Order: sequence, then structure tokens, then C-alpha cells
Amino acid sequence: MLNARIPWQWSYKYLGVTLDRNLNFRDHIARVRNTALFYTARLGALLGRKSKLSRRNKRTIYIMCIRTVMTYASPVFAHAAPKLLERLQIIQNKFCRAATDAHWCVRNSISIDLELPTL
Repeated sequence: MLNARIPWQWSYKYLGVTLDRNLNFRDHIARVRNTALFYTARLGALLGRKSKLSRRNKRTIYIMCIRTVMTYASPVFAHAAPKLLERLQIIQNKFCRAATDAHWCVRNSISIDLELPTL
């Protein structure tokens, strides 16, 4: 309008999905990861190691609050690099360790106890 220049954008957020120049969704996965970490930190008192909640209730809160953020627009994950998806899986593994009060040296198979599928 009125001969105004429109600045060039390398990424654009549309319907909650960040589209970048080459459609490799790095920015989107980074934003999803930061949002999931934000919610995990806010719910840390409920989901942490010293929480009195049962594992079933911790799992339910995780699925309702954090997992939904992580899996929104998940079809774009098919075009993402495996290393980027691994970063999202790390968040889930950390939750599983905290929810089950497992030590850091325990394998990631503890997600079987919580019946959480991998991302």
C-alpha cells in the first residue's frame, strides 16, 4: 500500500506451524521444543520426582498438557531430520525419568511402564 516495501521473510508462522525457506521445519520443531520445556517447567511440581501424584495421574497430565503441544501438526515431522525429532524424544525421556523417579543411568525403556509411545 502506498508504495511501501514489504520486507522479505525467511520463515512464516501459519496455523501454528512455522514454515521456513526449505520446508525442513527446523524453526517449528525448535519452537515446539521450547514450548514443551516451558510447560514441563511450569508443571514440574506436579510431575517431578517428589510429587505425591500417582504415575497414572502424572501420565494423564503429561498427555493432556505437554504431549498435545509436541504432537500438534505432527504430519510435518515426516519431512524433518531424525536429529530434530530426537530432540523432542529427549523431552519425553526426561519426563519418564522424573515421573517414575528413575536414576539417570536407567534405560529409556521405562517409557514402557508409562505406556507412552515414542515420538
